[in-house]
Amino acid sequence: MDKKNLLISFSGGRTSGRMLYYLYNEWAERFDWNMLTVFANTGKEDEGTYKFIYDCMMRWNIPISWIEYQPATKAGWGVNPKLVDYKTASRNGEPFEEMIKLVGIPTTNAPFCSTILKARTIKAYCRSLGFTKHYTAIGIRNDEIDRVNPHWAKERIIYPLISMIPTTKQDIMDWWKFQGFDLIIDSDLGNCDCCWKKDLKRLQRIGVKSPEKFEWWQNMTDKYGSEIKRPSQANLKPPFNFYRGNLSPQQIISGEHKIEKPNHCSESCEPF
Repeated sequence: MDKKNLLISFSGGRTSGRMLYYLYNEWAERFDWNMLTVFANTGKEDEGTYKFIYDCMMRWNIPISWIEYQPATKAGWGVNPKLVDYKTASRNGEPFEEMIKLVGIPTTNAPFCSTILKARTIKAYCRSLGFTKHYTAIGIRNDEIDRVNPHWAKERIIYPLISMIPTTKQDIMDWWKFQGFDLIIDSDLGNCDCCWKKDLKRLQRIGVKSPEKFEWWQNMTDKYGSEIKRPSQANLKPPFNFYRGNLSPQQIISGEHKIEKPNHCSESCEPF
């Protein structure tokens, strides 16, 4: 009987790491599957994330493919994934900027960055390997069940930390105490340092503690914020900023704006 294919989408967070260990070392059915683990790097993850992923690979002897977005052409939304590693992975948002050059700055009204930089890049990489008709394992916990894709069955998504070993955030924290290494990262920075998905209160804390983290984001606004890249922008007035209310990074750092209620942040910007 042919083995089934399982793509493990590894974000570089603690929850994702716990799922990874379970699937490779504890899951009774693991030998019935061809497993491929992929980390899609945007170039804006914290350095602690890169070290954590590398430690997971080396300490657990688990192969992880590090990939980055590259445009397939000079126009359009096509992806030609680039294979990198811990040493060669981009550290200054290079894949992110390549995307912005073509399709502009993502915002709450145009939230395409995760789709292009992660989902489409991973899909293109799997296709290049002939790794088709696969299931996808995603690290969402039992106490995050509201984040489950309602079309999970149709899209062949599995959530091991819900359906196989129901796990909470506290379970994750307790488990990592005994692993001999951990994700060493400021909880506000998450896996994407100044991600626009974060609530304003968290972003302003980053602005106080590490204002240099916003330099790249301000640079992108300065370089591309006045450019209309998509038809949907045709009737809008530049400049375009990443953040809610069209706030610029400098405005966030100033701390003079009203604090909004925190929104639910996805694992792409959550270190658990």
